[in-house]
Amino acid sequence: MLRPMEDEDDIPGKMGDLLRLGRIASVDLAAGLAEVECGEVLSPPVPWTELAGAFRTWAPPSVGEQVLLICPEADIAGAIILRGLLSNAFPAPASDENHHLHGPNGLTIKLTADGIVIAAPGGIDITGDVTITGNLSVSGDADVEGTVTGQSDVVAAGISGKGHTHPGVQSGPASTAGPQ
Repeated sequence: MLRPMEDEDDIPGKMGDLLRLGRIASVDLAAGLAEVECGEVLSPPVPWTELAGAFRTWAPPSVGEQVLLICPEADIAGAIILRGLLSNAFPAPASDENHHLHGPNGLTIKLTADGIVIAAPGGIDITGDVTITGNLSVSGDADVEGTVTGQSDVVAAGISGKGHTHPGVQSGPASTAGPQ
């Protein structure tokens, strides 16, 4: 049942108890909880927001990250951390229309209208089958554990595996010279 407002002058005070701007003071990764410093007040460990349906995310907040603490019924013990407020400590990673994900140690993922750009200084590990439709260009060495199969031809240093010739070939037990 709805109850009438008791005192209109108290609305700003109540709003200040419901919504508090603060910074992450500590993070407990195992528990999925963080403490928020709101001026002189330190919240108890409370959860932060993530995607939590069939698709879930795990991106813990960083100490010093600016957040909004939502306190239902003005109870800080039942608060929820709403993240995503940029600050001087954690500014926007870019200033264009693309979607950017920046992590520590130089990890970046940029989604553009026509592609994805990934910089992963620590490398990328993929488990599972990978199908590529289109051309593949590799700048660097390739190590393969297993069989490499080509349906058309393999060209190495300009020499076709399918159409190359060997000079000085004669019938008999002799080996051929290198391919041309």
